[in-house]
Amino acid sequence: QKDDGTFLYYYDPARDTEKNHELPGRDPKTNPYYNILRHSGGGLTCIYHEKYNRTNDTLEKTRLALNFLKAQTREQDYDGRQGAYIYSEKKAKLGGTALALYLAAEYQLLTADESYREWADQLAWHLVNQITASGEFIYYNVYLDQPVTQENNQDYFSFYYPGEAVCGLAKYLHLLAPSERTFYFEKLKLALHFLVEVRPQTHSEHFSVLPADSWLMNGIMELWDFEEMRDPSYAEFVLADARQMVSQMYTVLDAPYGDYAGAFFYDYGDYPYADGARLEGLLGAYELAVKMEDRELMNTLFPALKLGAWAVLHLVNTEEATYSFKRPDLALGGIRFKYTRQWFRIDTIQHVASFYAKLLPHWDAGELALSRQKRDE
Repeated sequence: QKDDGTFLYYYDPARDTEKNHELPGRDPKTNPYYNILRHSGGGLTCIYHEKYNRTNDTLEKTRLALNFLKAQTREQDYDGRQGAYIYSEKKAKLGGTALALYLAAEYQLLTADESYREWADQLAWHLVNQITASGEFIYYNVYLDQPVTQENNQDYFSFYYPGEAVCGLAKYLHLLAPSERTFYFEKLKLALHFLVEVRPQTHSEHFSVLPADSWLMNGIMELWDFEEMRDPSYAEFVLADARQMVSQMYTVLDAPYGDYAGAFFYDYGDYPYADGARLEGLLGAYELAVKMEDRELMNTLFPALKLGAWAVLHLVNTEEATYSFKRPDLALGGIRFKYTRQWFRIDTIQHVASFYAKLLPHWDAGELALSRQKRDE
């Protein structure tokens, strides 16, 4: 993390460069690209680390990340009440504001520091005002400095931003008094009806055999804390995606090669896709099963989580893996995009690190349940 709160966004240790192969025309020094959603993800990783380790060594880093986000804020009036959104790279993404809210709410719940509360209130008010009458979110408020309306919203469709918005609002609800939550519940029910029932039909081309919307899986899990949001159809959506993920994971019994185990595939025989982001979704399903006290499902998902944890460990740059790099100190701990891709971004690190930090509190109970199951069998 840099002094201004931003994170090293992209690094290729094999070439010792920050030049992003996905954006070959942009010079990282004179015209850098910075993804504001992944910035919030970096802050969330610090929060999850602190929740598990309780070292207090990342809270100042989290505040730096939050302060950078606040500096990118623009306000907007909604029927006489002030909302706010995050503006970056000439865009105001639904997901950018959503993850900023998620981070601010997580920070306040962990520390009881209300420094960002008024800002969080504004972000949340913007998000609920991005839910249209159909339940579909407006995906961008601004795109390349041009306003986005309901009429041209489909031109800017995003598969992931709505799930991120659900996550942010779900965590924010914990900051509100029970009497203040009703309006948000109503808006979220409208959005979830669209996401769970309508979107799979109207936007079917965005769905594949390997589920990808881990943010929505976690958002529904977060909302399960509130009795008003415990709809069986929401839970079944998450658990169906989890079962499908497990079916698309190589195991020690069927993997073409040993080190494929724990990685995902679209078609059997694919190169292994060890994926921290999808594992976060699978973990969200496990945590939902914990909240529902569904022990059978917990025992089904935990072995897959263990195997997935073993798989993504292959992506971590250890001392043994960095011997050929010009700057092994900078690459150490970086988490590669794939087994044979040396470059990494902040998000390839944050998804795996966050997955571990959120999985570890469940580890002992999961192991104990599995041992009892084996004994009973």
